[in-house]
Amino acid sequence: MSWLGRVVNVGPESHKSLVDMEDDLYLDLGGRRAKLTKFWMQLALASVIAAGGVISNSTPAVIGAMIIAPLGTPIYGLALGAVIGERHEIRRSLLLLIGGIAANILIGVLIGLVTVNRMPLDVNPQVVGRTSATLLDLGIAVATGVAGSFALSRKDVSDILAGVAIAISLVPVLAVVGITLGSGRTDLALGAFVLFLTNAAAILVAGAVMFTAAGYKREAHQRDARSGRHATIAIAILVVVLLVPLAAASVRTLFYERWTNAAQVAAQDWVAGTAWHVDSVTMSGDKIVVSVIGPGTAPGIQRLEDDIRQSVPDSVPVQVIEASGRSTTL
Repeated sequence: MSWLGRVVNVGPESHKSLVDMEDDLYLDLGGRRAKLTKFWMQLALASVIAAGGVISNSTPAVIGAMIIAPLGTPIYGLALGAVIGERHEIRRSLLLLIGGIAANILIGVLIGLVTVNRMPLDVNPQVVGRTSATLLDLGIAVATGVAGSFALSRKDVSDILAGVAIAISLVPVLAVVGITLGSGRTDLALGAFVLFLTNAAAILVAGAVMFTAAGYKREAHQRDARSGRHATIAIAILVVVLLVPLAAASVRTLFYERWTNAAQVAAQDWVAGTAWHVDSVTMSGDKIVVSVIGPGTAPGIQRLEDDIRQSVPDSVPVQVIEASGRSTTL
């Protein structure tokens, strides 16, 4: 047994059996109706809380949505199915995951459409922070997936699952997809959806590795090895496909961080000596957003544009949002 296997599977007193794992992750086993009712109720509530938290920029609400969100169940179910070669459960988990994704996004769209007087998306930290996935996000997601699968396979560490749920963004990021779609910001929606796929793929890979190390493949006696291989290949392809946009996004983020810092310095110089101050300078989609607060009329915008364009390419849109709601694109 490998060192990883020894860490994950230290003894029957702490190691969950395959039967217990299947009961935890497959909703069609045991009390099917009760499990499905619990799943959809938790998903609906988590989606509403997440969407409300994102729109109102409420971090506690978003954290609460992460804790009760059940989307990790079908993702880990896919990972276990790939390991033990359970074709039926792979299909069931995939359908449940797709249905959960669709419901989560739809709730986000609806809540976004009926909400008024909300913070602009371009300056909302809950939105901006979930619309640009990078390789760092993939690394964090892998570590979280390892922690979650380790906790699931052990009887004595299940108390860390709440912390794992907070560490990975599934339902909140799908809420961002729905809200931005409902607002016509397909660029932000696409970025958020790539982040979701990154997190989901990382959980799948980490779960498959940890469940294999835990010995579930041997315990299943390779019920349907071909199905397991097909699922594993599909997961690997998904990860490879995601690596390309993630690598590109990482490089793009490095450039935007430099340009955002330059815009921050220029904006601070612009309001220096006035009653105005810079509230935030952030990257939102393909543009840089400068949010400023102050009384009356803002200082002459041409000076800010001249200073910013010394460091930021003309191809990068820069939007200045004033406290009154007035918006100017440089």
